Amino acid sequence: MKPMTASAIAWLCPMLIGLAPGHGNLIRNGDFEQFTGNEPDGWTTTNIPKMLTVVSPSTKCHGGRYAVRCDVRDFYGSKVAGMIMQKNIALRGAALALSGFYAMTSVGKDMGFISLELQNDDGNTVKICQENLTNPSAGFTRFSISGDIPPGAVRLDIKLTLLPGPGSDKLHEGTFVLFDDLELVPAASGGAI
Repeated sequence: MKPMTASAIAWLCPMLIGLAPGHGNLIRNGDFEQFTGNEPDGWTTTNIPKMLTVVSPSTKCHGGRYAVRCDVRDFYGSKVAGMIMQKNIALRGAALALSGFYAMTSVGKDMGFISLELQNDDGNTVKICQENLTNPSAGFTRFSISGDIPPGAVRLDIKLTLLPGPGSDKLHEGTFVLFDDLELVPAASGGAI
C-alpha cells in the first residue's frame, strides 16, 4: 500500500473531523456572511419584498463581516417582528449543542426568542425547546442550549425572532436583536434539551 501524500492527508482530515462528535455545523450560513439583498442565504424571513424590511444584514457583528438584524417595525398599525427560520435540519448523534451570540436593544422589555422544533420522519413535532433572550446589551452575549435528542426526532426547524416581554402582548418599534455565529453540532449526552 502506498503511503499517503501530504495533499491526500490535507484533503481527508476535514472530512474525518466533520464526523467526530462536536464538529460540523448543521446550520447553513450560521455565521450570516452570505446575503442576497436583505435575505440571509439558507434562511426564510418575515420580509415582505418592496413593502417591509424587518430582517437585514448588519455590519455590527461578533465575527466576520456581517450579523443578521431582526427589527420590530410598524406595518399599517401592526408591529411586525423580524424573524428568520431554517427548516429540515437533519440531526446526527444522540445530543445537540446550539450556541451563538446576540446583541439586543429592547423597548418595553421586548426580548429575543429562539425556538427549536424537533420532528420525526412524518413531520410531526416530537418536542419544542424555547429560550428567551432577556439581556439587552450593546455588546454581544453568548448563548447556548444543549441536551439529548428525544427518541424519534430526525430533524428540526430553528426560529429566531422577537417577542413581547412578560406581562405584555405588544411589541415595541425600536426593539431589535442581532444574531451571529450560530452553531448547531452533535454533542456528548447532556440531559433533556
